[in-house]
Amino acid sequence: MATSAQNKIKIQKNRRAIFEVEAAVTSNRAKAYASRSIVEENRAGILKNYTAAFMGNRQLANQNTDDVFRNRKAILATLEADNDVEANYRESLINEANLDFLEHRSNLNSAVLNVNEKMVLVNQLLIDINSTIMKANEGIVKFNDGQIAQNNKLLDGGLASNKTTPAKNAQRIKANAVRAKAIKTNAVANSKKMDTMTKSMQANRSKIDKNSAEIMKRREGIVKNAANIVKNQARVAKRISP
Repeated sequence: MATSAQNKIKIQKNRRAIFEVEAAVTSNRAKAYASRSIVEENRAGILKNYTAAFMGNRQLANQNTDDVFRNRKAILATLEADNDVEANYRESLINEANLDFLEHRSNLNSAVLNVNEKMVLVNQLLIDINSTIMKANEGIVKFNDGQIAQNNKLLDGGLASNKTTPAKNAQRIKANAVRAKAIKTNAVANSKKMDTMTKSMQANRSKIDKNSAEIMKRREGIVKNAANIVKNQARVAKRISP
């Protein structure tokens, strides 16, 4: 049968084990918040790239397309046909230009739908994430409720109210040792998982930065196209009227 002296020694061993577990869990908490920070920073970078690519580059490029097509129609309208063959040629070019524009627009619509489908999946994941967070918050509230009840029990009756014995203490001490070991195992696993996640997040950061550079480089091309379109417009204007 366990004695109070034996229990005291085991309690001290548990205290050391709990101290080590606390260090691991606390370290993981810091790691977790650092990881969350990187995740949030990456998400902000992704949204920045999305805005730059969709609201910036895409709209500018689409405006260039409209201006190019406008120039094309104006150019074709200025071409004089000397006979029916040339007239038919001009009209067929107008139809071809319309088809080029419509085909391009149709393909872009398909691309937009593809993006929309992926965003639906992303939104579903965000909804699932929110549900997970809400469930975790509920667990915190329930845990706190239980601990408040335990505090009230101790306040109302003190230690004597539990009518403990050396044997009962030994059972709790043994259970504490098992729990400490399990928590430490979980903490070690969490630490390894976060290290792996950090590598993935750093790889994502590199991709985000690369995409950002490509978006800006593509914008330079779009702006260059716009400048060339302006030059075309000047030539078209002269064709319409000297």
